[in-house]
Amino acid sequence: MNQAKFARWLHLGHRWLGMTLGLMLLLWFVSGVVMLFVARPQLTDAERLAALPALATERVRISPLTAWQALGLTGWPEVVRLNMAGDRPAYRFFAQNRWSTVYADDASHFSAPDTAQALRLAAAYLGDTGVAAVTPLALDQWTVYRQFDAWRPFLRIELADGRDYYVSTGSGEVVLDTNRSERAWNWIGSVVHWLYFTPLRQHGELWRGLVLWISFAALLMALAGLYLGWQRLRLRTPYPGGRRTPYRAAWKYWHHLLGLSGGVFVITWLLSGWLSLAPLGLASGIYATPAEQQQLAGGELSADILDWLPEITPATREVDWLRFAGKPLARLHQSAGEQVIIERNGRRRHQLELDEIALAASALRPGTTQQAQWLTEPDQRYFSLRHQTRSFPVARLRFNDSEHSVFYINPQNGRIVMQANRHDTAFRWFYQALHRFDFAPLLTQAWRRDALIIILSLMGGALCLSGCVLGWRRLFRQSRSAPGRNAPLPE
Repeated sequence: MNQAKFARWLHLGHRWLGMTLGLMLLLWFVSGVVMLFVARPQLTDAERLAALPALATERVRISPLTAWQALGLTGWPEVVRLNMAGDRPAYRFFAQNRWSTVYADDASHFSAPDTAQALRLAAAYLGDTGVAAVTPLALDQWTVYRQFDAWRPFLRIELADGRDYYVSTGSGEVVLDTNRSERAWNWIGSVVHWLYFTPLRQHGELWRGLVLWISFAALLMALAGLYLGWQRLRLRTPYPGGRRTPYRAAWKYWHHLLGLSGGVFVITWLLSGWLSLAPLGLASGIYATPAEQQQLAGGELSADILDWLPEITPATREVDWLRFAGKPLARLHQSAGEQVIIERNGRRRHQLELDEIALAASALRPGTTQQAQWLTEPDQRYFSLRHQTRSFPVARLRFNDSEHSVFYINPQNGRIVMQANRHDTAFRWFYQALHRFDFAPLLTQAWRRDALIIILSLMGGALCLSGCVLGWRRLFRQSRSAPGRNAPLPE
């Protein structure tokens, strides 16, 4: 195929892919800017803890082990916590991918609440606002995500002021809150950006495949457009009249110039978005595996961890049981947002020590040396964004293994919050950095990153808009000139 035919095929491919996907790309740029400022609806752990009343410690009559045995499940739970369910203390267990509740006063099982019980369980969130409706549901637009599978089904409490609260009928906990403004912005933000429409998103593999193919086709369209744009740009031998572009019509002229100036950004953004879905297993992510979490903990939450009750202070809102380096620990969440870690011998402290974290972490990469240090400010991997907060200090452990493994461990609960290795370098820079622009110089002052993303998104949006106009005009022109369109009807 000669160069002229190749360029012709590229031109046709760019044109028809643009007609098909141009509007989708335009919406991606608009929704990306919205997502920069408006997060997906969620109930944060801080909000959940703030709404909990103080524990009625005098009514806690059984240990978590007794409550777990009353539940009748095999194995051991992954998470155990104690807080109030209405006016009764209750143990919450996460096991076998489900949350379950057992009352701490008599070991009875929590049963699915009716409307009146759901309102009592959510009373701390509702205030005096009138209730418009209570709707039972398995999923909707804001609970379609897999993270809610462990709590389904729900009772959605709809308030007169537009706030909605979702109560899990399995555990009795409020697991999500939304408000009218948040929902409206997310319809033009996260829902459009991720194609998170409920009928599609509930079929995970179908949704993933569709987004992968759309983003890949859009990437090919952008690459073809950038190649054609540079091919038609004349810097040394201008077109007649001294023009650098062959186009005189305003929409074509600006589409060409915007493609040349913003095309690289569009390509890197589409490429990084495509990589975010781990095509062909290219991006492994930053989260530790359950096996690595258990290696650090030194085992499961078994009987030797769950057969004791620590001394609970009056200001405590919640207690959770932990294992770290094989030792049983309990963590008390206080009303002022503080926490206390209690050992079985009664020793109290606010966090784990660096030396004991380093010693326990040696189980993650046996036979290798490590460098352990407190991280009190962001580094190139561990940092906060507007909708993604990171706690400090955090223990950072660098291992001298062939993978160059790095683990970030929260000293308040002994959990691995993030990990990295040499294979994740591509994930960090080709997805996170190129898609979110979370480069260190831009993170020191958020307005710099915001301004850059908005400016480049405006350029990308204008490029897509001009392409849409050109495509629509061509389709309209072809439809009007189609053979037989104005031919007389046969008699």
